Amino acid sequence: MRKLLLTTTALVAAGAISTAANASDFSISGNYKWSYDERDSGISTTGASGDRMYTEQNFTLNWVNKTDSGLEISMHAALNSEGAGGNASEIIKNEENSIKIKGGFGTIQLGSDDGAGDQLTRTAHDILGTPDALHGDLPAFHRTAATSGTTGNLGDDNADLPNDIDDEANITYILPKMGGLTLGASYRDAGSGAAENADETEFAGKFEFSAGEVNGSIHYGQHSQDGATVGAASLDASSMAIDVSMGNIRAVFASAKKDVTSAIETEIKDFGVSYKVNDALSLAVVQTEVDENTGGETLDVTSVGATYTIVSGLNASLTYHDYDYAVGTSSETADDGSNTTLSIVASF
Repeated sequence: MRKLLLTTTALVAAGAISTAANASDFSISGNYKWSYDERDSGISTTGASGDRMYTEQNFTLNWVNKTDSGLEISMHAALNSEGAGGNASEIIKNEENSIKIKGGFGTIQLGSDDGAGDQLTRTAHDILGTPDALHGDLPAFHRTAATSGTTGNLGDDNADLPNDIDDEANITYILPKMGGLTLGASYRDAGSGAAENADETEFAGKFEFSAGEVNGSIHYGQHSQDGATVGAASLDASSMAIDVSMGNIRAVFASAKKDVTSAIETEIKDFGVSYKVNDALSLAVVQTEVDENTGGETLDVTSVGATYTIVSGLNASLTYHDYDYAVGTSSETADDGSNTTLSIVASF
């Protein structure tokens, strides 16, 4: 009798598992990027100029379960590994992981994933369409290996929301889309230690519109970070952008501000235009200006990019940045040079 009961229980459990598996969808996607990066720096110090090969691999696992009540419950985990110079000891890291509960009330996101500010704001570098834009995985030009990288006051190098909740444990709520308007908010608790009071809160919105052949969107984001210790000043950041396209032409203008300290602020502006030559080839140019409000530290970058679809799932991109970094009153090293990157990306 005991054996029969255990067998019956096992069969019931197996049936439940099978039912649950059939009720959800599972998918795996990923990409592999190979890049060759060459920097021609205006700094004469050894190591300021040079080249390297760079690789990055991404795998994303997705589960989606749609309930009878109309809820969509999903989970995803993004795994990433990267390295330069043929590094054989690359470690796969869990870059993102979260669950999302979606219904008529909107979407609730829990986990280490992009916050509302990262999801809903915009920078002109997005139109380059390459993995080598300034806000990608390449080092900022004013933080080269030949400089100290610790005394400058330029808080960012693109006009996306400069300080945001990005792949950190947080709770995010995105309201249902109302006409062309999407609104969201995120909160991150930094911890409970004496030096872990830097909680973060952000709000963001996007409004999409169309007028004849013109389609566009307006973006805004606001981020606030409490002082890390009791009595420390809070730091704010904000961004706004307009993104307009007509036919094969797209233009983006974005502006952002970030508090580096309670007295020092970085202002970033970028403007870009892209043109889709045909289904395979797209060209883009972006101009970026970064300024410090007190010490005269500046960064100007002109970026030109081309992306080409070799075959479905295989893309090539070439990006050229011409930059001029002025140190102002900081103790960094002035740099006037260029950076070129060729990338091949295979998507699966």
